[in-house]
Amino acid sequence: MTLPQFILADAALHHQQLVELNMEYLGWVLDGFGKITGKSAFDMLGMDLAPYVESTVNKVCGDAPPRGAFYLVEFDGALAGMGGLRFVRSGVAEVKRIYVRPAFRGKRLGDAILQRILNDAKSYGYQRMVLDTAPFMQSAQRVYEQHGFLDRPPYDEVEAPKELHPFIRFMEKAL
Repeated sequence: MTLPQFILADAALHHQQLVELNMEYLGWVLDGFGKITGKSAFDMLGMDLAPYVESTVNKVCGDAPPRGAFYLVEFDGALAGMGGLRFVRSGVAEVKRIYVRPAFRGKRLGDAILQRILNDAKSYGYQRMVLDTAPFMQSAQRVYEQHGFLDRPPYDEVEAPKELHPFIRFMEKAL
């Protein structure tokens, strides 16, 4: 059985791969929200996708251990996905951008990424994890539920614009 390889991302060294995966991920997310809201990506972000990704990739993917960690995930030698955690506030970290490319879905990579993030969060001393997920991310929601995440109200530090909050499921887990 092939196991995923986790590469601790460096926002400068791995910039191109991070931008590429974040463009794919956010393109998919914004397309999903567009179908729900009827809004364009530009309307939701206030700018085009590429400059948005460039302006946020360091914030989302740049926390180094023990404050956070962000991984590029390879499977069979190919870049298959990403995911990480970032500092939110004392004792609380946020699950960020778990994404598995379509060609690699069905191999439990999302589960492996989440497990790695949860293990890291515990080892870094976090007591709680928060996340946000979209209604069309049902596979991800099942994984979160299997790992003990429960529904919660929106949290102040969430990246998603407030106008999307009614369409988002917010979750948390005590570690």
